[in-house]
Amino acid sequence: MQLSDFIRQFRNHPVLFVGTGMSLRYLENSYSWDDLLKKICFELKGNNEYYYDIKSNHCYDGKYKYDEIASDIEKEFNSTLVSDRNGKFKEINDLFYSNMEKGINISRFKLYIAQIFESLKYKSSPELTELKKAKKNLSSIITTNYDCMLEDIFGFKPLVGNDILLSNPYGALYKIHGSVDEPDKIIITHEDYEKFNQKYELIRAQLLSLFIHNPIIFIGYNIGDDNIKQILKTIFTYVDPSSDAAEKVRSQFLLVEYAKDSDNVEVTEHNIDVEGFSTIVVQLSRQKSKTFIMN
Repeated sequence: MQLSDFIRQFRNHPVLFVGTGMSLRYLENSYSWDDLLKKICFELKGNNEYYYDIKSNHCYDGKYKYDEIASDIEKEFNSTLVSDRNGKFKEINDLFYSNMEKGINISRFKLYIAQIFESLKYKSSPELTELKKAKKNLSSIITTNYDCMLEDIFGFKPLVGNDILLSNPYGALYKIHGSVDEPDKIIITHEDYEKFNQKYELIRAQLLSLFIHNPIIFIGYNIGDDNIKQILKTIFTYVDPSSDAAEKVRSQFLLVEYAKDSDNVEVTEHNIDVEGFSTIVVQLSRQKSKTFIMN
């Protein structure tokens, strides 16, 4: 099946689920989780060895727990800025104390993350013009990215935290891991994710409705990404994997993966094992291309 045929078979407009790969493609100042934490440590310590020391302490079965790494870095970052009031990060300290005078307590670490992503430094790409044209064919967008690229390109209203619950899903941009515009709501540390999961039930219900009623196109992720696996796990916690509803959800998921020098428009199927569900293998439609433009 070709990509255009896959999209045309649905009555409802698709929802985009956007990951870091899309920002990395179009922005100069975008980072993977690993590279972001490494950059912060380098700016703090002047070398990468400090980051590698922390990273080495949070490796389990060959996989790194970046939320735990972020927790350690946040503690060190905040502590360093307390003891160096007017040093390299004076601007962050100024902002922190200005907020505190207003009764607003936001981690210096998150203020700095917001500063890193606050400006949009676009790479030169003709694809950006084509992306803007896609707005009329989208229902809404979900993203785990902190930057403001998607609202800039598509003009959708960004929603963070509890605002997601009060929204009209059409034309909305769900920023489920927070935004640079609201640094206190950025989700990056182990503690952030624990709080997020505790409060996630109502947001989960809102997203689940989107997943059931709309085709979902994942962009900026790879086939083994934990975010995709977590979404699938969430769905099949509430939807019987053997039900007609589960089959409908499976048929509506499409992963668009970046592949250099590929002009492929064919949609193929790929199986994903859902962690925690030993009997569930989700068949996900997949397309690999050198561009995120869907013709």
